Amino acid sequence: MMRIIAFTNNKGGTGKSTLCGNCAHWLAQAGQRVLVVDLTSQRTSSLLLLGDIDDGDEDESILALLRSDPQVEIRDLIYESDKGMDVIPSHVLMANGVEQLSQLGVGREKILNDHLIQLQPDYDFVLLDSPGDLNVLTTNVLVAANLVVIPTRLNRTDFSCTEVTLRFIRQAQPLIGSRDCRVVINMLDDRYLPGNAWAGSHTGQLYQLAQERFGDVLSSVTIPDSTDIRTAFDRGSVVWEYKPESLAAQRLRRLVEVELCGV
Repeated sequence: MMRIIAFTNNKGGTGKSTLCGNCAHWLAQAGQRVLVVDLTSQRTSSLLLLGDIDDGDEDESILALLRSDPQVEIRDLIYESDKGMDVIPSHVLMANGVEQLSQLGVGREKILNDHLIQLQPDYDFVLLDSPGDLNVLTTNVLVAANLVVIPTRLNRTDFSCTEVTLRFIRQAQPLIGSRDCRVVINMLDDRYLPGNAWAGSHTGQLYQLAQERFGDVLSSVTIPDSTDIRTAFDRGSVVWEYKPESLAAQRLRRLVEVELCGV
């Protein structure tokens, strides 16, 4: 059965697009049939997985689906990435899509899901790179998703935004039903983890605070603050292509195994 996983947070800079792209690549290299849908105006996943793709026509991006045009076929929007997966790219004018969605009537929250259902025979995993706002497009993402991954950095501002995101998901339950969520601490030096050298520092205490605030929703897997991930991204690559033996690559693989695949 096709599994749909959303990467979301209402705060930028948490690394959700980079996590989405790297997790998608690992799944593809493991033999899974993977589709990434970029729903952000920054187009980070599109650029990472498709290279310097032009902004192009809105009708060749995810925007075409959001108009609820019955003539649009989702398969016509799919691009093949040289990283072993398929991608539906975003567009810089995603705000137009949100506005158009907001003007639609009953059923507007299910437009994305209605299109993705058509792809069930084609993919094992669909990864959604969600917008950085909590709006009707985010609700579309939540309706479609089986699992919501919420990356956060280790600071109080990110914690507050993550709590807002979790509250938004809970408040949407009458519409979307219950959703499994996992908060993932991203860009963390392992020395701040319990039992390590800096655990007693202010930042180390923030990790303990995260455990208290997020409880069972907090993933046991943390992603290190890694120059390997950033360098790979700057080169238009993912960490397994750049340094597959790195700690970052190992930890991202563990995230996929534990949270996305349930190993």
